[in-house]
Amino acid sequence: MKRPVHLMTLLTGALALVWLPAFSAAAMDVTFDVQPRLLNLGETAQASLTFHGTRSAPSVDFPDIPGLQITSTGQQMQFGAGGSRVTLTYTLFPRRAGAHVIGPYTLDLNGRQIQIPEIRLDVRAPDGNASERELVFARLQLPETPPYVHQVFDITLQLYSLPSIELTRDVNLLGGFPETGFAIGSFEELQMVREEVDGQIYHLRRFRARARALSSGTFTLQPALRVGIVDPNARPRRRDPFGGFFDDPFSRPSATPVTAAAPAAPLTVRPIPSAGRPLDFAGAVGLFDFSVDVRPRELKVGEPVTVSLRLQGAGNIAAARLPSFSDTDTFRAYEARLVGDSPDPAAERGAKTFEQVVIPRTENLTELPALRFSFFNPVSGTYETRTAGPFPLTVHPSENGAGSLMLQVPGANGGVGKSLVLGRDIIYLKSAPARWRNGSPSPAKTVFRILLYAAAPFALAGLWAATRRRNRLATDIALARRQKAPRRARANLRNAENALRESGAPAAVFTPLAAAVTDYFGNRLNLPPGAVAPSLLLDRFAAAGFPEDDLERWRNFFALTEQILYARPPALDRNELSTWIATVTTLLRKAERSKL
Repeated sequence: MKRPVHLMTLLTGALALVWLPAFSAAAMDVTFDVQPRLLNLGETAQASLTFHGTRSAPSVDFPDIPGLQITSTGQQMQFGAGGSRVTLTYTLFPRRAGAHVIGPYTLDLNGRQIQIPEIRLDVRAPDGNASERELVFARLQLPETPPYVHQVFDITLQLYSLPSIELTRDVNLLGGFPETGFAIGSFEELQMVREEVDGQIYHLRRFRARARALSSGTFTLQPALRVGIVDPNARPRRRDPFGGFFDDPFSRPSATPVTAAAPAAPLTVRPIPSAGRPLDFAGAVGLFDFSVDVRPRELKVGEPVTVSLRLQGAGNIAAARLPSFSDTDTFRAYEARLVGDSPDPAAERGAKTFEQVVIPRTENLTELPALRFSFFNPVSGTYETRTAGPFPLTVHPSENGAGSLMLQVPGANGGVGKSLVLGRDIIYLKSAPARWRNGSPSPAKTVFRILLYAAAPFALAGLWAATRRRNRLATDIALARRQKAPRRARANLRNAENALRESGAPAAVFTPLAAAVTDYFGNRLNLPPGAVAPSLLLDRFAAAGFPEDDLERWRNFFALTEQILYARPPALDRNELSTWIATVTTLLRKAERSKL
């Protein structure tokens, strides 16, 4: 890629007196020309820098000239019998009326000093008099009061133009804002107005955006806008009487791009004061409303409570962190997750909602404690706190708890039964048989009767054992729960397989899987509802001498279960879900054969 060659302004202006309007390149092989040299404000001129006797030319950038914009438009190459030449073309757009002098310059090309002559460009104002007024210029409007860090404030870009010129609709931002330490939203164009500047009326287009400083200090802002100015000489002379629908799309007026840079403006961002800062302050700046909804309020031990936390208002709501519950002896709290309404980082207003799952460990839990949300109010310059709660709860014992397994001993409250006579048998006399039979039993019947009489003691022994086992299960709660553990696990594993066939959703499959593990070990270890925690089970597994591979699989299962049921679930296909069902089944079978 060729690097541009920059022109150097001569220290003396004596050479400017000897150049002709169009410089002959007989000696220097370079010509420079500008046409036309007399313009009305809003018109453009074309400049050409031609290199003779060559097939290539460097890219040349002209120095900045106040009130005159010079834009490179490309190059043209010509080869023929008369020789070869390369012409660099430029568009000259005057932004204010008056005389603009281009040159003289010295072009350093491969060690050769090539002289570029001075050319004068005269620009007339619409009233025919020269003026120092800018044709197009930009300004930056910042808040009068320095904002605090993380405070959302307005930035307004103002584009001024004389009423006599026509601007294109599209306006591009060319930067000028800090690359780090700032969050700026999208710009929106406000209604165009008129404003008087130094006795001249201008059309004013305004573009507003919400911004937020991420750190305190002083920042320098100098944005620039790129807009097109329609050349009045390029407008089509004829228009269809039926309007623009039938106009030729290829006869649209051409526009010259113009860059309007706003003057550099310092912005001071104040830090948040440390005096009076609450301990639970997490960086929220603005004015907010905080609300909490807890449902259900009446439940059983081990059942989940959904806590909805909602924050809305004006400020840096995207960066605000909401309070949440933590684990206690009476309940277990899972990590809160965002469920909706995530605003833009530079949004002025918005709302966001979190959900947290809380599971009671005991029926002694009567309420969830209050939650506090503190923020800094930049308008008053003080800290404020919003409090929600406490939230009363009614927690009943679980159906799977010890109370629900208390079985009544048979006969403890029973009464004496009464007999009900249903009727009497009537024996009728029969006539004498026609033929008498032998009354002695057959050998087969004799063997059957002997076996029947011999089985009677075994039947009585079995009945005694069943009655004894039933009475023991009715009084020994731990044994009753131990016997029920495998059945409950098998039922939940079947539910997981059915959920995999029907929906294949991770939450639908892991809900019965988690129930299988919780019910099995809760009954196997005779634990109260809410006490079946992964940490407790892993300690029991390690004490029982489980292999390290099985312990690692249990850890992965517990972590994945909490993520799927109470946080953002990962993407799992049917094969992975089927593998987890088989893994949990295998682990439960090994646990059944182990001593815990």
